[in-house]
Amino acid sequence: MGSLENNLRQMERTREAYWNGSPGTSPTKLRWRAVTVRHCFHVLPGERILELGAGTGLWSQHLSDVLRHENPITAVVFNEDYAQVATQRQLPGVTVVRVEDMTRDLPAESYDYVVGTAILCHDQYPQTLRALHRLLKPGGQLLFFEANYWNPQVFLKDHIRPLGRWMGNAACQIGLRKYKLMKMASQQDFTQIEVIPYDIVHPKTPRRLIPALQSLAFILEHMPVVRELCGTLYIWARKPGPARRRTADLAEHPALFASTSFVVPCHNEEMNIPSLVDALVAMYDKYIHEIIIVNDNSRDRTAEVTREVALQEPRVRLVDRSPPNGVGRALRDGYAAATGKYIFMMDSDFVQIVPEFRDLFDVIAAGHDGAIGSRFSHDSMLINYPFFKIFCNRAFHLLVRLLLPGHVRDISNNLKLYKAEILKTITIEEPHFAANAETGLKPLLAGYDIREVPISWINRTIEMGSSSFRIMKVAPNYFFTLVRLVRSSLKSSRRRPAGAAIASRAVPVGPTAHPPNE
Repeated sequence: MGSLENNLRQMERTREAYWNGSPGTSPTKLRWRAVTVRHCFHVLPGERILELGAGTGLWSQHLSDVLRHENPITAVVFNEDYAQVATQRQLPGVTVVRVEDMTRDLPAESYDYVVGTAILCHDQYPQTLRALHRLLKPGGQLLFFEANYWNPQVFLKDHIRPLGRWMGNAACQIGLRKYKLMKMASQQDFTQIEVIPYDIVHPKTPRRLIPALQSLAFILEHMPVVRELCGTLYIWARKPGPARRRTADLAEHPALFASTSFVVPCHNEEMNIPSLVDALVAMYDKYIHEIIIVNDNSRDRTAEVTREVALQEPRVRLVDRSPPNGVGRALRDGYAAATGKYIFMMDSDFVQIVPEFRDLFDVIAAGHDGAIGSRFSHDSMLINYPFFKIFCNRAFHLLVRLLLPGHVRDISNNLKLYKAEILKTITIEEPHFAANAETGLKPLLAGYDIREVPISWINRTIEMGSSSFRIMKVAPNYFFTLVRLVRSSLKSSRRRPAGAAIASRAVPVGPTAHPPNE
């Protein structure tokens, strides 16, 4: 057996002992990683995943559950005894493969994604990256969660080797440095490399404290300097080449067929409209009643492009606004024009997360009045979210929770699916971005059954253009909107029956998801 495989065998054993040594936190942390895989890749049914160093299948089970058992997972195991245990689990969609030679035992260019946790951080990780590059299809992606060199505990174990061995490190184990790792991945011909500090919750944290720390972690994991101390690095990279993604029909609820008006406010979004419409039609064709593009006085070809798209897809409708501009005004006009039973409001740059919309439709199909895409639920994923925006968002929602009844996490995102009657009856007063807070809070205050659904946040790429959202400009409007709603709530509470309150629960992803710890 080659030295690379020896390293991987040692790392698999070390990692298995690590997870088993923290039974209070390991199920939660492994689930976080599985959810991050789903959100990062926006995995479609049928796409093939290879898990490197699966051990006894602890993480394989979370991956299978979160992915709804819709994806074939090859669980690569380097230790024979672990392979036997993993096989006995008989996890849905998981095939356990015992590997002795990475170059001989696995077929080249066979996997859409390769993932792993605490298996890459050893002194031959460049050779591992080379082997993974061979396994990925052109355009395929990898995602690993590995020890961060600058975490104080990892740093000490790295530099005091007897301490590391005493604490369970493999002889070959190292912490990974961000910029060196990016250089090595680039040398192995990976592109679009992201290495980001991730997961600041210590594995020895008492289980009862995890929900509170999860909320705090959203801030700490994006705070300058502090974030560099996270215990883990999130490592994402792509193999060059055109990705041949499967087409997937995600419209699986007949009761919702031809029911939904998608309302998309647009200001200078000509580059995003064709790809957004293509993605919606490819994945939710049966749900679409119409796609309403609200051109909010764009200076580019937004209107012309929409008309061109409508020639190919007759369900696309253009609402061409006259001045003045404003997201709130555009939403009002879009809601007024919508004729579907349900209204799905979204931004034009959400094309990357279109596969995640199925979770919102699942909530409606279950009989609820509406669903909100929440960036700050426990199963959400934020990567490189601007720290100041996180701080302002969390401060706003803390005020909401203090001043209004009920429990909400993120109602200000313009990703919502409601019964049309809700948006036809509430009044949107704010002309600009703060209207998103109104569309989140007013239905809850009116007593509608609204659920929050975890989603990912993906920043715009260069090809998507720039956003007109400016936090310093819009933050006061959010505050004054909240003040106005609090006053209205206080007045109505005097007339509300005793015990009535708003309620918004987060809905975990995956068919066997755990109840929210809220």
